[in-house]
Amino acid sequence: MQDGQNTNKTTASNRLWLIISLVAAATLVAVLMVPEAENRVEDIPPPAAGGETGDAMEEQARAPLEDTEPAADVGGENDGDAARKYLADMRGEAVKPDALFARAQEFQSRGKLADAWLLYFKAAKEGHAGAAMVLAEQADPRFFQAQASALSRPDVVQARKWYLQAQRSGNAQAGRRLAQLLTDLEKSARAGDEQAAVLLEKWK
Repeated sequence: MQDGQNTNKTTASNRLWLIISLVAAATLVAVLMVPEAENRVEDIPPPAAGGETGDAMEEQARAPLEDTEPAADVGGENDGDAARKYLADMRGEAVKPDALFARAQEFQSRGKLADAWLLYFKAAKEGHAGAAMVLAEQADPRFFQAQASALSRPDVVQARKWYLQAQRSGNAQAGRRLAQLLTDLEKSARAGDEQAAVLLEKWK
């Protein structure tokens, strides 16, 4: 009798594990069959506000857009909402970088800095040199203007990154800007700026 009970328990246990295994396998197959969404708006990182050193020089900011420090926005909408809606409406359509850049300029002219930044970012990543230059200038201490930038302060890390992107996209002026950025960094390091010294060491 005891052997029969043990056999029944073993059979029930085996069935349970079989069911768990089948559910796990089905879940895995379902996940693998779902295509990864391309160019999701929520994957676009926000502008990182200065003070980053080390590996951050080579990496994009990863925080979600909702965590971005809000900038002044005319019209009452949340920062970036208009750009997100525009990109969502255009999903599935081939939106050229020039169109993204033009829309970003429109947002910029209306004081919607976060919306403009999102579209400049997307256009720059798709090879638009002009968009990359705008992002670089918004971060470059020589050109930074608080009323025209999505950043809260100048950021040489961001400036260098976007000048490099602009250079790769064919903008000849970007190389000269990079050289000037390096010269300014060297001056700051010689004047005792520890952060500048750390960045300079990383960039060499």
